[in-house]
Amino acid sequence: MINRPAGIDLGTTNSAIAVMRPEGDDIVLLQDRLRRKTVPSMVGWNPESADFVLGHRAWNRRVLQPQPIASIKRKMGSQERVEVGPHNMLPEEVSAKTIEHLVVQMRDFVESLDALESERDPQGAHHLRIDRAVITVPAYFDAPQIEATRVAGELAGIEVLGLLQEPTAAAMYYAFKNGIGDGNFLVYDLGGGTFDVSIIRSLMGEYQVLAVDGDNFLGGDDFDRRLAEKLRKHLVEQGYKLELDVANNADDRLRFTLLERIAREVKEALTSSEVQYVGRRDIFEDQAAQSVTLDLEIGRVEFEELIEDLIDQSLEACTRALAQSKEQADVELSDIDYVLLVGGSTHVPRVQERIAAALCGPDGARGERPLIDEPDTCVALGAAIHAANLSGVQWVQPKDAEDEDPLKLTVTSSLSTRSETTHLIGFLEGPVPRDVTTVALATPGGEIASICRADALSVPGEQIRFEFDAVTLRDEGRHDFVLEFCQESGEALVAFPIFMQRLADDAPYRPTGSALSNPSVLAKDIYLEVAGDSAPDRVLLVPRGTSLPTRQEFRFFTADRSGAVLLRLFQNRYPIRTIHLEIPDDTELGTPVNLRIDVDETMAIVANGDVNGQEFSAEIAPPPAQALRNWEEIEALLDTTAAIRQKLWGLEQRSFAKRVDFLIAGIHETARTDPDKLQVLVRRLETVMEDYQNRQTDLSPAYSRYTTLLNAIKRVAYRDAEARPLGRSIDEWHQHLASIEKDANEAWKARDQEGWRQTFDQIQATWESLAQDEFRFKSTNTTEYVQKLHFGLSHQCEELKKTVDAFTLSSNPDTANLQRREIMRLKADLEDELEDPLKLIDTHADTAVVKPQLAKLAETATRLEKRVVELSTLGLVRR
Repeated sequence: MINRPAGIDLGTTNSAIAVMRPEGDDIVLLQDRLRRKTVPSMVGWNPESADFVLGHRAWNRRVLQPQPIASIKRKMGSQERVEVGPHNMLPEEVSAKTIEHLVVQMRDFVESLDALESERDPQGAHHLRIDRAVITVPAYFDAPQIEATRVAGELAGIEVLGLLQEPTAAAMYYAFKNGIGDGNFLVYDLGGGTFDVSIIRSLMGEYQVLAVDGDNFLGGDDFDRRLAEKLRKHLVEQGYKLELDVANNADDRLRFTLLERIAREVKEALTSSEVQYVGRRDIFEDQAAQSVTLDLEIGRVEFEELIEDLIDQSLEACTRALAQSKEQADVELSDIDYVLLVGGSTHVPRVQERIAAALCGPDGARGERPLIDEPDTCVALGAAIHAANLSGVQWVQPKDAEDEDPLKLTVTSSLSTRSETTHLIGFLEGPVPRDVTTVALATPGGEIASICRADALSVPGEQIRFEFDAVTLRDEGRHDFVLEFCQESGEALVAFPIFMQRLADDAPYRPTGSALSNPSVLAKDIYLEVAGDSAPDRVLLVPRGTSLPTRQEFRFFTADRSGAVLLRLFQNRYPIRTIHLEIPDDTELGTPVNLRIDVDETMAIVANGDVNGQEFSAEIAPPPAQALRNWEEIEALLDTTAAIRQKLWGLEQRSFAKRVDFLIAGIHETARTDPDKLQVLVRRLETVMEDYQNRQTDLSPAYSRYTTLLNAIKRVAYRDAEARPLGRSIDEWHQHLASIEKDANEAWKARDQEGWRQTFDQIQATWESLAQDEFRFKSTNTTEYVQKLHFGLSHQCEELKKTVDAFTLSSNPDTANLQRREIMRLKADLEDELEDPLKLIDTHADTAVVKPQLAKLAETATRLEKRVVELSTLGLVRR
């Protein structure tokens, strides 16, 4: 029996499983009798049989009570439990049911293939055994989500060989399928519930992730909900009572689920047709007990308008990932060799069109268009390739007794080659005879083809390693051998039948990558809190995008004689561990504190170090799951946001509005249709608010905003000893800023909001005056000035385009259409009135000619920016 590990794509909406054939030249993908290649990631309960229902059977029970659990992947890593019939289950326990179902289905599938193969060629059947796997995870998963995925595999009863990021798995499959060697990939992975983008480099078979970005709450499910909401509003217009409360009412949740089911069917139909008629009678009863009938036509253009902003959000993530890869590896869009489309939602024609327009073509990646090949299953196929690389091919010899470990022969080198001569490397493990000295490769007839000594690294009685440098395969096709483990006399103590295969010279090139690849990167920044001048500050220790595993070493210094050292670590803005060390009270100020951070490929974090001869070590737990916010708490957050907005002015107010307006619009959009995504948007708004209101003191703005502006002032004021910004000398600036800092620190320590607000306003006014002064007194007749002004306008244009792309449309279809029309006009005007004219300006030309042109474009930019700001208030009345 041959043991071959599987590759499992544990998806939000659908999952898949595949296994590499032992020859290494093809991959077997699970298909059911209806030729379906994916399995719904759903787990339900059948009260009649008192048993779990899984996969397609669970999918078919969506309209029955109790409803099956869907999209559990979004909750992985949390402690939020769900009810599955009488069972109260963690997310990893639910996912384990899906994995177990996949493995059982795959075992049955390969058995049926073996039976067919045995009928044709008794020697060709492999009798595959599957009890190990590589499971894929989104690139944007962090440590608790990754660990929960590993636990799910173990609960399903399989050995988890490793966890592989989904975009990397997809790149491995595309390289295998298309014979791609070295290159840079941009992997656009839009699945049912999550979106990932990764920039990946393949060099000599090793894969390195250069950058990742994405959104765990963006995918085809959002497309379905948008369309389902459109159907609901159409029905309301027809007179049905359907003001649904999806979050709190089970009947309403079922009604919306049925609309989502119809929406998904319409979405899939619109991939191949321009218009789809929807005619359904007696779908369900509305809230007035009236039977609901749906009768309308939906055009592809209508559907595309509904999802346009969601595609925009995915492209924003692509832009961020490319910026990260440019910074870390000097790889930008023009360096990308292949744009790969992954995930079922990339079937949508508009997604393909937008990606091609944004990322390919003359100004984009080197490929003329994105590659799309098995987008639903390429992640599982790539995971199967990686699993084969990690473990090779394993033959298992049946046990003589139940309590005896089986003998296992593992071949780590490829069994297929184009060459006449190849090598054979592997090891035998289990209850190995201790007196094995040589390993012989013989033909089935007993002729010795090659012989080698047992490797010096072998462990007597436990493991025998071997390496044949030259095995001859004279003819194309399959070659059967017997691998014999012999004692000194030449007698074979253990024998395994194996095979190798010589491929035709014109057989397609199938690169499988290397097991030495480092296909994981850190998803979130790791910070250490340090002492600032009067408030804590944060130092970046390990940046997002760092290849894993990694080790980073740092040296800090004691800042007081408190008798303790506190090392407070954060993941992004969330505290994940505080290390408290007692040290002598008389420890000198400035005593070194050595810190080492280790992050492994699963993003598990360990901190080690020493201070004053005292060593410490701590495993870093993931941040605890945040409590769900009810609508009363969300409204309070929105009220706080509005109150802070009213207190801000000038550039601070504009910056604040840019960061929160679209989050607020998204919160209102998802409040009715997507409770899980609503919570994510609320947490993102809370994160932004931390910059404007300190969590510990409730002072607003936060201390970090104050230090940002103060440092900006100092950079200008102290830059040139001869200059006199705002008419002050450097000494006068020192005195002025020292006075403001003194007042600010006193107000902060006293938690005096009025005093803090006054000093912050002083700092902001000083900064804005300084910025205007810089502009007023700077020579405007130089090429340098013109180039900076041109750069600033170009940057402003790009920011406006990003803001428009990220806009969340109203849930009201009429208002959404109004906004959509204005967005289309805005995009056209940004291109025609600002972007294109800027491209035509020669900044090296006569400044007397160029300056008036730029001044006119600056006015245009201001006018367009005002229109962008007014997007969310279109149609509103004034007091």
